[in-house]
Amino acid sequence: MVAFIPALALGSRPALARSSICGAQLSHTAVSRGAVRMSESSPSVPFLAKPRNLSEDMPGYAGFDPFALSDNIDVKWLQQAEIKHGRVCMLAFLGFLVQEFVHLPGPEFANPVATEALFQVPAAGLWQIFLFCGLMEFIGHKGKITYVNMFEDGAVPGELGFNPMGLKITERVKLQEIKNGRLAMVGVGGVIHSMLLYKVPVIAQLLDFKPMALPYY
Repeated sequence: MVAFIPALALGSRPALARSSICGAQLSHTAVSRGAVRMSESSPSVPFLAKPRNLSEDMPGYAGFDPFALSDNIDVKWLQQAEIKHGRVCMLAFLGFLVQEFVHLPGPEFANPVATEALFQVPAAGLWQIFLFCGLMEFIGHKGKITYVNMFEDGAVPGELGFNPMGLKITERVKLQEIKNGRLAMVGVGGVIHSMLLYKVPVIAQLLDFKPMALPYY
C-alpha cells in the first residue's frame, strides 16, 4: 500500500500536466473572448454595443449612441445637430443670466423668470423669431436641410464660415466647443426645470442661501 501511493502520484503527473495546460488554454481563450467583447462594447456604456458608424477620430467621441441613431441617420447630420444645439444652449444660458437684469421696456418684457416671460411676449414677436431662424437655416444650407442631402457637396459639420476673431481652429478647439456645448445643454435643461419648479431666476436663486421648498399648487 505504501509503495502504491508514490506510484499513483507519479502516474498522475502527466494527467495533471495535461489538465494544467488545458486549463491555461481555456483561461487564455476566455480572456481573449472577454477582450474582444470589451473592444466591441461602448466605452461610455459598457453593456451596450459600440456604435459601428461612429469614429474615434470625431471631436468629443465617447461611443455614446444608446438609441442607435447613427445606424439610420447620416453621422455628419447628427454632428451638425449636436454642434448647433450646443451653440444655441451656450447663448441661451447667457441669455438667462442677462435677461434677469436687462430687458426691453414694457411690462410684458419685465419678468426675470424666462419660463414665464416666454408666454408674456406677444405671439407675433415669437413667430417673427421662429420664421427668421428658419429662413437663416434654409439660406445657410442652400435649401439642403435634411440628412439626405445636407452634406452631399462635401460640407463639414459645424463649419459655417463665421470666424470674426480669426481663431485657429484646431482639434483641441473643436473638442472644447463640443464639451462646452454638451455642458450648456445640460445646464439649460436644469435652469428651465428650476424655473418651472421654483419660479425664481438663476442669480436670485444662487444668492439665496436657503433651502428651496416646492410651491404648493
